[in-house]
Amino acid sequence: MTVMHQMQRRFFFQATPRRAALETLLLSLIVWSIALVSKSALNSNISQLIVILSASSISVCFCVLRLRLPRGKWWEQCLSGGTFVGILSCILGVIDVECALVLVSRNIPVFAWTPPYKLLVYPVLGIIANGTLFFTLRGGIRIWMLWNRLRRTQLLWSLTHAHVMVVALGAGVMILLIEGVFIVNTLSFPRSSNLSLLLPVTVVLVVLSVIALVAVVPPSVLFSYIVMRRTTSRIKSLAAATGMLRSGDYRVRVPIVGEDEVAQLQADFNAMAATLEQTMQQLREERDTVAGLLQARRQLIVGVSHELRTPVATLRSYLETTLMHWNMNPAATLHHDLHIMEKEVIHLQGLIEDLFTLSRAEVGKLTLRCEPTSIGPFVQSTVDARAPLAWQSSKVEVVAHVPPVLPDALVDAGRLQQVLQNLLHNAVRHTPPGGIVAVGVTTDASVLVIEVKDTGEGIAEDDIPHVWERFYQANGTHRSGGAGLGLALVKELVEAMNGTITVASTLGEGSCFTIRLPGAGEIMATRPHEREQEQAVSERVQNDALKQTAPG
Repeated sequence: MTVMHQMQRRFFFQATPRRAALETLLLSLIVWSIALVSKSALNSNISQLIVILSASSISVCFCVLRLRLPRGKWWEQCLSGGTFVGILSCILGVIDVECALVLVSRNIPVFAWTPPYKLLVYPVLGIIANGTLFFTLRGGIRIWMLWNRLRRTQLLWSLTHAHVMVVALGAGVMILLIEGVFIVNTLSFPRSSNLSLLLPVTVVLVVLSVIALVAVVPPSVLFSYIVMRRTTSRIKSLAAATGMLRSGDYRVRVPIVGEDEVAQLQADFNAMAATLEQTMQQLREERDTVAGLLQARRQLIVGVSHELRTPVATLRSYLETTLMHWNMNPAATLHHDLHIMEKEVIHLQGLIEDLFTLSRAEVGKLTLRCEPTSIGPFVQSTVDARAPLAWQSSKVEVVAHVPPVLPDALVDAGRLQQVLQNLLHNAVRHTPPGGIVAVGVTTDASVLVIEVKDTGEGIAEDDIPHVWERFYQANGTHRSGGAGLGLALVKELVEAMNGTITVASTLGEGSCFTIRLPGAGEIMATRPHEREQEQAVSERVQNDALKQTAPG
């Protein structure tokens, strides 16, 4: 903000009524003092009359600009303004009459034949004239402020204001040219012109200019409305869309109309809104992912602490008993106790290995060596290795149904064996003695399907969506003795090999876990560029090795 602008803000419409009245009276005295000092130069009646009329007008105009605008209802403003201007006009009228009598020295006939008691007519006329001028100017200021607010807030009124200013400037220039020609003509030909006609001519020109403005404003408004209606409607729709975007509605878009600057702005707005919507969607997804990870981490800590408590407590108990009797003769149950401790250590080791594998899979650092593998013999050998132990420990028969010819699958043999062992272990554990666990392999449109079925207790329908969660136990129990990590690990490993796994179960009848693995031929056909890159890398490594081993 410039210094001039600050001075204007402090000067206009800032004075209280008392201060404005004092400053107005002081200005009136200054104007009359200058007029009385220059009395000798004012030798004509016209010049003296101009001074008498303009002295009070200058003071009233100054008061209008200095007096602050009142607030409240319109009738309260009129009442306070009328009281103020009435009192001020009385004082100015007395000053004007006294100073006018001194100025004219009773040489003007109008004062010469007027009796003293009739001189009261002049203050009354002064009050009427000053009051009319005061309220006219204040009303004009109110209208100008309203007009200024409209042109600042609406483009239609801004264009109308520009038209009105063109007409006003043209009228002002015309008035100045006519007066300049009149003055030059008066000075050049004093006998043919009269300088006393300058004031009436100026008044007539001003009145004509006002009439021209009044005649120009309605057509200008109509013209602006017709021309700017389409543009303003587009800008209003864009402003409304901007408000909706600021309030959080990132799906808002505006129709692009035309090819001008507003259309470019609409296109940019739509692009910005689309980018913001996509960014906010990504942020929400990231937030949900982080929240899920935090929740999973909390559940993991709770599950790990719960699962580690039992084997650690068992180990501590047996170790304390063994150390207590260490210096004595070996207890008869020492071998049995050591065997139990070994089982608990193996259980802890398996739990830690599963947790480590799940953690690496979660962060994408699980190492897999996927190679074309013949699934039929692989599944058969895994079942043959598991079947005797299942029958010996649980009296459950484990069988395999493998076709003689099957396509290869691109899998990590070690990880796939871990998946099958976990599924078989889980099936045997939940199958009562005398039951059967069957493993079947089929093909479905270049996809290898491995099914592990059992005749066990089955899974409740409400528990099926949660069997893949870590440390989840059906009905919240641990009757089976598992840690709840096997199926979670199976799902991570199968998905890491680009496969899928599903489960179907009926309570009391058994469950069926289905693994779908893409064939090796399909995977290799869909990744020719990766094979070429791997081959190029391999050749580059071999060449580098040959260069390093070559004699210098």
